[in-house]
Amino acid sequence: MNKIKFLYDVVKTLKGKDIFNGMVTAEVEKDQAKIFYVRNAFEKNLLTMQTTANITTEVDYAGKQVKHQSTTEITNPCACQGMHHKFFKHFHHAGSRCGGIKSKLAKLGFALSLLNNIQIEEHADKTSLVTLEITETPEDIKAHILEKMNHAKADPAEGQHCFLKEFCYLEKGNLSIAMSVNKEYEIKRVVVTFDGTQNNEQNEKHVLNIKAELQLN
Repeated sequence: MNKIKFLYDVVKTLKGKDIFNGMVTAEVEKDQAKIFYVRNAFEKNLLTMQTTANITTEVDYAGKQVKHQSTTEITNPCACQGMHHKFFKHFHHAGSRCGGIKSKLAKLGFALSLLNNIQIEEHADKTSLVTLEITETPEDIKAHILEKMNHAKADPAEGQHCFLKEFCYLEKGNLSIAMSVNKEYEIKRVVVTFDGTQNNEQNEKHVLNIKAELQLN
């Protein structure tokens, strides 16, 4: 199977949709104890730019336990201005850093490596299972991810989260992605799992497990 053609058809099908509805769930465990859980049943209309979300959150972290449930309706007529601002901000910072072009090429090489490692299995009913396993991430990509995390942690405007520091101390981990696609090239389910180890500021070893799932109707 031509992987590029298959992924192109999936993206083309996504672009042709006007309404997305489904559910996202995510769970984070530290040393086999659940510290975070979220479930979001959502519907987004791309024609009216209206989003409805029913969100349930459970937090058990740093001695604090919080449970919250809410229903939100948002109408965003145009996100172009914000997107342009983020693009030019990112471009400015990338250009001002030494080795910016090499960094871009490294990311491109990493993306091509991911494409090469993607596996697509077609079933008899014409549905497909797309999988990707990442066991070793290049050091330059790790450094870039760590830089972004530290920047977000230091800048509340970027969205500071109490869990962010957990990822700053990651030493190694395995990332697994599985995506189910029907015969019309529609994504029906995506499951992402991460299993890794971390060494925090107190030089304590911990195991971090993350599972996120997207189901589209």
